[in-house]
Amino acid sequence: MIIGIDASHANKVQRTGVEEYCFQIIQEFKKIIPSDVRVVLFSPTPLLSELSELPANWEIKILRWPFKKLWSQFRLAYELWHSPVDIYFSPGQLLPFFSPENSVVTVHDSAFEACPKAYNFWGRQYLKWMNRLIVKKAKLILTSTKFNKSELLRYYGHMFEEQKDLFGKIKVIPLAYNNKKFNLEQAAAINSFGQYILSVGRLEEKKNTKAIVEAFDLLKTKLTDLKLVLVGSPGAGYDQVKNAINSSEHKKDIIELGFVDNVVGILKSAQVFVFPSLYEGFGIPILEAMAVGVPVVVSDIEVFREVGGDAIIYSTNTQDMADKILRLISDVDFRQRQVGLSLELSKEFNWHKTACLSAQQLALLG
Repeated sequence: MIIGIDASHANKVQRTGVEEYCFQIIQEFKKIIPSDVRVVLFSPTPLLSELSELPANWEIKILRWPFKKLWSQFRLAYELWHSPVDIYFSPGQLLPFFSPENSVVTVHDSAFEACPKAYNFWGRQYLKWMNRLIVKKAKLILTSTKFNKSELLRYYGHMFEEQKDLFGKIKVIPLAYNNKKFNLEQAAAINSFGQYILSVGRLEEKKNTKAIVEAFDLLKTKLTDLKLVLVGSPGAGYDQVKNAINSSEHKKDIIELGFVDNVVGILKSAQVFVFPSLYEGFGIPILEAMAVGVPVVVSDIEVFREVGGDAIIYSTNTQDMADKILRLISDVDFRQRQVGLSLELSKEFNWHKTACLSAQQLALLG
Protein backbone atom coordinates (compact mmCIF):
# COMPACT_ATOMS: atom_id res chain seq x y z
CA MET A 1 0.00 0.00 0.00
CA ILE A 2 1.17 3.53 -0.80
CA ILE A 3 0.13 6.55 1.26
CA GLY A 4 0.76 10.01 -0.21
CA ILE A 5 0.91 13.02 2.13
CA ASP A 6 0.97 16.72 1.29
CA ALA A 7 3.92 18.07 3.30
CA SER A 8 3.82 21.63 1.95
CA HIS A 9 2.16 23.18 5.02
CA ALA A 10 4.43 21.33 7.42
CA ASN A 11 7.55 22.54 5.60
CA LYS A 12 7.67 25.98 7.26
CA VAL A 13 10.26 27.56 9.53
CA GLN A 14 7.63 29.76 11.21
CA ARG A 15 4.59 27.59 11.89
CA THR A 16 1.18 28.76 13.06
CA GLY A 17 -1.51 26.38 14.35
CA VAL A 18 -2.44 24.58 11.12
CA GLU A 19 1.18 24.29 10.04
CA GLU A 20 2.20 22.99 13.47
CA TYR A 21 -0.45 20.28 13.19
CA CYS A 22 0.78 19.31 9.72
CA PHE A 23 4.36 19.09 10.98
CA GLN A 24 3.58 17.13 14.12
CA ILE A 25 1.24 14.65 12.45
CA ILE A 26 3.89 13.75 9.87
CA GLN A 27 6.59 13.40 12.53
CA GLU A 28 4.38 11.08 14.58
CA PHE A 29 3.32 9.08 11.53
CA LYS A 30 6.99 8.24 11.02
CA LYS A 31 6.91 6.36 14.34
CA ILE A 32 3.70 4.39 13.85
CA ILE A 33 3.09 3.61 10.16
CA PRO A 34 4.21 0.00 9.57
CA SER A 35 7.42 -0.65 7.63
CA ASP A 36 5.54 -2.59 4.93
CA VAL A 37 3.57 0.55 4.00
CA ARG A 38 5.24 2.91 1.54
CA VAL A 39 4.81 6.62 2.32
CA VAL A 40 5.48 9.45 -0.12
CA LEU A 41 5.75 13.08 1.02
CA PHE A 42 4.94 15.73 -1.59
CA SER A 43 6.38 19.25 -1.42
CA PRO A 44 7.14 22.09 -3.87
CA THR A 45 10.47 22.76 -2.11
CA PRO A 46 13.12 20.63 -0.34
CA LEU A 47 12.09 19.61 3.14
CA LEU A 48 13.52 21.14 6.29
CA SER A 49 16.03 19.04 8.21
CA GLU A 50 13.64 17.41 10.71
CA LEU A 51 11.04 16.59 8.09
CA SER A 52 13.63 15.21 5.69
CA GLU A 53 14.79 12.54 8.17
CA LEU A 54 12.75 9.58 6.96
CA PRO A 55 12.25 5.90 7.81
CA ALA A 56 13.40 3.41 5.18
CA ASN A 57 9.90 2.97 3.76
CA TRP A 58 9.39 6.74 3.26
CA GLU A 59 10.43 8.95 0.36
CA ILE A 60 10.21 12.57 -0.72
CA LYS A 61 8.98 13.84 -4.07
CA ILE A 62 9.87 17.47 -4.72
CA LEU A 63 7.34 18.77 -7.24
CA ARG A 64 8.68 22.07 -8.54
CA TRP A 65 6.21 24.83 -9.40
CA PRO A 66 7.18 28.29 -10.68
CA PHE A 67 4.22 30.14 -9.16
CA LYS A 68 3.32 31.08 -5.56
CA LYS A 69 -0.24 29.76 -5.81
CA LEU A 70 -2.16 26.69 -6.99
CA TRP A 71 0.66 24.16 -6.55
CA SER A 72 -1.73 21.60 -5.10
CA GLN A 73 -4.39 22.17 -7.74
CA PHE A 74 -2.11 21.65 -10.73
CA ARG A 75 1.34 20.22 -10.00
CA LEU A 76 0.29 17.93 -7.17
CA ALA A 77 -2.91 16.95 -8.97
CA TYR A 78 -0.87 15.92 -12.02
CA GLU A 79 1.46 13.83 -9.86
CA LEU A 80 -1.42 12.02 -8.20
CA TRP A 81 -2.87 11.25 -11.64
CA HIS A 82 0.45 10.23 -13.18
CA SER A 83 1.70 8.18 -10.20
CA PRO A 84 -1.35 7.08 -8.20
CA VAL A 85 -1.28 6.35 -4.49
CA ASP A 86 -3.69 4.12 -2.61
CA ILE A 87 -4.51 6.70 0.06
CA TYR A 88 -3.93 10.43 -0.16
CA PHE A 89 -3.81 12.49 3.06
CA SER A 90 -4.03 16.28 3.10
CA PRO A 91 -3.51 17.66 6.63
CA GLY A 92 -3.81 21.29 5.48
CA GLN A 93 -7.48 21.54 4.38
CA LEU A 94 -6.76 21.37 0.64
CA LEU A 95 -7.77 18.85 -1.99
CA PRO A 96 -6.32 18.86 -5.53
CA PHE A 97 -8.54 18.95 -8.60
CA PHE A 98 -7.62 15.34 -9.17
CA SER A 99 -7.19 13.11 -6.15
CA PRO A 100 -7.59 9.39 -5.43
CA GLU A 101 -10.92 7.94 -4.37
CA ASN A 102 -9.40 7.25 -0.94
CA SER A 103 -8.62 10.85 -0.04
CA VAL A 104 -8.52 12.01 3.57
CA VAL A 105 -8.54 15.73 4.45
CA THR A 106 -8.25 17.54 7.76
CA VAL A 107 -10.64 20.49 8.00
CA HIS A 108 -9.42 22.91 10.67
CA ASP A 109 -12.25 25.45 10.72
CA SER A 110 -14.82 27.40 8.71
CA ALA A 111 -13.60 30.82 9.79
CA PHE A 112 -13.84 32.25 6.28
CA GLU A 113 -17.59 31.60 6.41
CA ALA A 114 -18.14 32.94 9.94
CA CYS A 115 -15.68 35.87 9.76
CA PRO A 116 -15.62 36.95 6.10
CA LYS A 117 -13.97 40.31 6.84
CA ALA A 118 -10.82 38.50 7.96
CA TYR A 119 -10.22 37.31 4.38
CA ASN A 120 -9.93 39.04 1.04
CA PHE A 121 -12.71 38.39 -1.46
CA TRP A 122 -10.86 36.00 -3.78
CA GLY A 123 -9.21 34.16 -0.92
CA ARG A 124 -12.61 33.60 0.66
CA GLN A 125 -14.12 32.35 -2.60
CA TYR A 126 -11.25 29.91 -3.07
CA LEU A 127 -11.63 28.54 0.47
CA LYS A 128 -15.39 28.14 0.02
CA TRP A 129 -14.85 26.28 -3.22
CA MET A 130 -12.19 24.14 -1.56
CA ASN A 131 -14.48 23.12 1.29
CA ARG A 132 -17.21 22.21 -1.18
CA LEU A 133 -14.71 20.05 -3.06
CA ILE A 134 -13.61 18.38 0.17
CA VAL A 135 -17.19 17.65 1.22
CA LYS A 136 -18.00 16.25 -2.21
CA LYS A 137 -14.88 14.19 -2.95
CA ALA A 138 -13.06 13.26 0.25
CA LYS A 139 -13.67 9.71 1.47
CA LEU A 140 -12.96 10.81 5.03
CA ILE A 141 -12.84 14.20 6.77
CA LEU A 142 -10.88 14.64 9.99
CA THR A 143 -11.53 17.63 12.22
CA SER A 144 -10.43 18.64 15.71
CA THR A 145 -13.69 19.44 17.54
CA LYS A 146 -17.38 18.68 17.55
CA PHE A 147 -17.81 22.40 16.96
CA ASN A 148 -15.97 22.15 13.63
CA LYS A 149 -18.15 19.22 12.64
CA SER A 150 -21.29 21.21 13.44
CA GLU A 151 -19.94 24.14 11.41
CA LEU A 152 -19.43 21.91 8.38
CA LEU A 153 -23.01 20.76 8.74
CA ARG A 154 -24.14 24.36 9.15
CA TYR A 155 -22.47 25.70 6.02
CA TYR A 156 -22.49 22.61 3.80
CA GLY A 157 -25.44 20.64 5.11
CA HIS A 158 -27.27 21.00 1.82
CA MET A 159 -24.48 19.00 0.17
CA PHE A 160 -24.66 16.31 2.83
CA GLU A 161 -28.14 15.37 1.71
CA GLU A 162 -26.71 14.42 -1.69
CA GLN A 163 -24.45 11.72 -0.25
CA LYS A 164 -24.95 8.63 1.86
CA ASP A 165 -23.67 8.79 5.44
CA LEU A 166 -21.70 11.99 4.91
CA PHE A 167 -22.27 12.93 8.54
CA GLY A 168 -20.57 9.68 9.52
CA LYS A 169 -17.50 10.30 7.39
CA ILE A 170 -16.49 13.30 9.52
CA LYS A 171 -14.33 12.04 12.40
CA VAL A 172 -13.44 14.24 15.38
CA ILE A 173 -9.83 13.82 16.53
CA PRO A 174 -8.55 16.47 18.97
CA LEU A 175 -5.31 18.33 18.30
CA ALA A 176 -2.51 18.60 20.84
CA TYR A 177 0.64 20.54 21.72
CA ASN A 178 4.36 19.83 21.91
CA ASN A 179 4.57 18.34 25.41
CA LYS A 180 8.34 17.88 25.13
CA LYS A 181 8.66 21.63 24.85
CA PHE A 182 5.71 22.92 26.87
CA ASN A 183 5.90 21.42 30.35
CA LEU A 184 6.84 22.36 33.90
CA GLU A 185 10.18 20.53 33.85
CA GLN A 186 11.70 21.66 30.56
CA ALA A 187 10.23 25.13 30.15
CA ALA A 188 12.61 27.81 31.42
CA ALA A 189 10.99 31.10 32.38
CA ILE A 190 12.25 34.25 30.64
CA ASN A 191 11.14 37.26 32.64
CA SER A 192 12.43 40.35 30.87
CA PHE A 193 9.28 42.44 31.27
CA GLY A 194 8.42 42.33 34.97
CA GLN A 195 4.77 41.50 35.71
CA TYR A 196 2.81 41.00 32.48
CA ILE A 197 -0.12 39.35 30.79
CA LEU A 198 0.50 37.64 27.46
CA SER A 199 -1.36 36.96 24.25
CA VAL A 200 -0.02 34.79 21.41
CA GLY A 201 -1.56 34.84 17.95
CA ARG A 202 -2.00 37.09 14.94
CA LEU A 203 -2.76 40.68 15.89
CA GLU A 204 -6.08 41.04 14.13
CA GLU A 205 -9.80 41.57 14.39
CA LYS A 206 -10.71 37.86 14.45
CA LYS A 207 -8.34 37.25 17.37
CA ASN A 208 -10.01 40.17 19.19
CA THR A 209 -6.64 41.75 19.97
CA LYS A 210 -8.20 45.19 20.36
CA ALA A 211 -10.25 43.89 23.29
CA ILE A 212 -7.07 42.75 25.04
CA VAL A 213 -5.67 46.27 24.80
CA GLU A 214 -8.92 47.73 26.15
CA ALA A 215 -9.00 45.25 29.05
CA PHE A 216 -5.37 46.07 29.81
CA ASP A 217 -6.23 49.77 30.09
CA LEU A 218 -8.87 48.88 32.68
CA LEU A 219 -6.41 46.70 34.60
CA LYS A 220 -3.81 49.46 34.78
CA THR A 221 -6.01 51.48 37.13
CA LYS A 222 -5.39 48.80 39.78
CA LEU A 223 -2.13 47.15 38.69
CA THR A 224 0.11 50.05 37.77
CA ASP A 225 3.24 47.93 37.18
CA LEU A 226 1.50 45.47 34.84
CA LYS A 227 2.58 45.18 31.19
CA LEU A 228 0.93 43.64 28.15
CA VAL A 229 3.05 41.49 25.83
CA LEU A 230 1.68 40.67 22.36
CA VAL A 231 3.34 37.89 20.37
CA GLY A 232 2.28 37.49 16.74
CA SER A 233 2.40 39.02 13.30
CA PRO A 234 -0.14 41.63 12.09
CA GLY A 235 -3.27 40.20 10.48
CA ALA A 236 -6.57 41.40 9.01
CA GLY A 237 -7.80 44.41 10.97
CA TYR A 238 -4.40 45.22 12.45
CA ASP A 239 -5.06 48.93 11.90
CA GLN A 240 -7.74 48.77 14.61
CA VAL A 241 -5.29 47.06 16.95
CA LYS A 242 -2.58 49.63 16.28
CA ASN A 243 -5.01 52.51 16.77
CA ALA A 244 -6.08 51.06 20.12
CA ILE A 245 -2.44 50.75 21.19
CA ASN A 246 -1.56 54.27 20.04
CA SER A 247 -4.63 55.67 21.79
CA SER A 248 -3.87 53.94 25.07
CA GLU A 249 -2.61 56.02 27.99
CA HIS A 250 -0.41 53.02 28.78
CA LYS A 251 1.15 52.61 25.34
CA LYS A 252 4.65 52.46 26.82
CA ASP A 253 3.66 49.30 28.73
CA ILE A 254 2.34 47.48 25.65
CA ILE A 255 5.08 45.42 24.01
CA GLU A 256 4.74 44.01 20.49
CA LEU A 257 7.28 41.25 19.86
CA GLY A 258 6.09 40.10 16.45
CA PHE A 259 6.46 36.41 15.62
CA VAL A 260 8.56 34.54 18.20
CA ASP A 261 9.84 31.11 17.20
CA ASN A 262 10.26 29.80 20.76
CA VAL A 263 7.61 31.37 22.96
CA VAL A 264 7.75 28.89 25.83
CA GLY A 265 9.99 30.92 28.13
CA ILE A 266 7.95 34.10 27.67
CA LEU A 267 4.77 32.12 28.22
CA LYS A 268 5.92 30.43 31.41
CA SER A 269 6.69 33.67 33.23
CA ALA A 270 3.41 35.41 32.27
CA GLN A 271 0.90 36.16 35.02
CA VAL A 272 -2.05 35.25 32.79
CA PHE A 273 -2.44 34.05 29.22
CA VAL A 274 -5.24 35.86 27.35
CA PHE A 275 -6.84 34.42 24.20
CA PRO A 276 -10.20 36.12 23.53
CA SER A 277 -10.51 35.05 19.89
CA LEU A 278 -13.89 35.49 18.25
CA TYR A 279 -13.62 32.28 16.23
CA GLU A 280 -11.33 29.24 16.41
CA GLY A 281 -11.40 25.64 15.29
CA PHE A 282 -9.42 24.47 18.33
CA GLY A 283 -6.87 26.72 20.08
CA ILE A 284 -3.43 25.10 20.50
CA PRO A 285 -1.97 28.10 22.43
CA ILE A 286 -4.48 27.43 25.21
CA LEU A 287 -3.02 23.96 25.77
CA GLU A 288 0.52 25.32 25.67
CA ALA A 289 -0.26 27.83 28.41
CA MET A 290 -2.02 25.25 30.57
CA ALA A 291 0.90 22.85 30.25
CA VAL A 292 3.43 25.34 31.66
CA GLY A 293 1.22 26.30 34.60
CA VAL A 294 -0.13 29.65 33.41
CA PRO A 295 -3.84 30.38 34.02
CA VAL A 296 -5.89 31.13 30.91
CA VAL A 297 -8.65 33.65 30.14
CA VAL A 298 -10.50 33.21 26.85
CA SER A 299 -13.64 34.43 25.11
CA ASP A 300 -16.80 32.53 25.94
CA ILE A 301 -17.27 30.64 22.68
CA GLU A 302 -18.43 27.08 22.11
CA VAL A 303 -15.15 25.63 20.88
CA PHE A 304 -13.20 26.82 23.94
CA ARG A 305 -15.82 25.29 26.24
CA GLU A 306 -15.32 22.01 24.38
CA VAL A 307 -11.52 22.07 24.61
CA GLY A 308 -10.95 23.75 27.98
CA GLY A 309 -13.92 22.80 30.15
CA ASP A 310 -13.55 24.06 33.72
CA ALA A 311 -9.78 24.45 33.42
CA ILE A 312 -9.93 27.89 31.80
CA ILE A 313 -11.77 31.12 32.57
CA TYR A 314 -14.32 32.57 30.15
CA SER A 315 -14.99 36.26 29.60
CA THR A 316 -17.91 37.94 27.88
CA ASN A 317 -16.64 41.52 27.42
CA THR A 318 -13.60 43.70 28.11
CA GLN A 319 -14.67 44.65 31.65
CA ASP A 320 -15.35 41.01 32.49
CA MET A 321 -11.99 40.07 30.98
CA ALA A 322 -10.20 42.65 33.10
CA ASP A 323 -12.01 41.56 36.27
CA LYS A 324 -11.11 37.90 35.76
CA ILE A 325 -7.50 38.62 34.93
CA LEU A 326 -7.29 40.74 38.08
CA ARG A 327 -8.72 37.92 40.19
CA LEU A 328 -6.22 35.39 38.79
CA ILE A 329 -3.36 37.74 39.66
CA SER A 330 -4.57 38.82 43.11
CA ASP A 331 -6.37 35.72 44.45
CA VAL A 332 -3.64 33.12 45.11
CA ASP A 333 -6.01 30.26 46.00
CA PHE A 334 -8.15 30.82 42.93
CA ARG A 335 -5.06 30.98 40.73
CA GLN A 336 -3.63 27.75 42.14
CA ARG A 337 -6.95 25.98 41.66
CA GLN A 338 -7.10 26.98 38.01
CA VAL A 339 -3.47 26.04 37.38
CA GLY A 340 -4.08 22.61 38.93
CA LEU A 341 -7.11 21.99 36.72
CA SER A 342 -5.19 23.16 33.66
CA LEU A 343 -2.20 20.93 34.28
CA GLU A 344 -4.43 17.88 34.67
CA LEU A 345 -6.43 18.60 31.53
CA SER A 346 -3.33 19.29 29.43
CA LYS A 347 -2.13 15.72 30.11
CA GLU A 348 -5.00 14.39 28.00
CA PHE A 349 -3.61 15.92 24.80
CA ASN A 350 -0.52 14.74 22.92
CA TRP A 351 0.44 14.47 19.27
CA HIS A 352 1.15 10.74 19.46
CA LYS A 353 -2.44 10.11 20.49
CA THR A 354 -3.71 12.40 17.72
CA ALA A 355 -1.55 10.62 15.14
CA CYS A 356 -2.55 7.14 16.29
CA LEU A 357 -6.25 7.95 16.05
CA SER A 358 -5.69 9.49 12.60
CA ALA A 359 -3.61 6.54 11.36
CA GLN A 360 -6.36 4.17 12.48
CA GLN A 361 -8.83 6.04 10.29
CA LEU A 362 -6.47 5.91 7.31
CA ALA A 363 -5.92 2.17 7.84
CA LEU A 364 -9.66 1.54 7.52
CA LEU A 365 -9.40 2.71 3.90
CA GLY A 366 -6.44 0.45 3.05
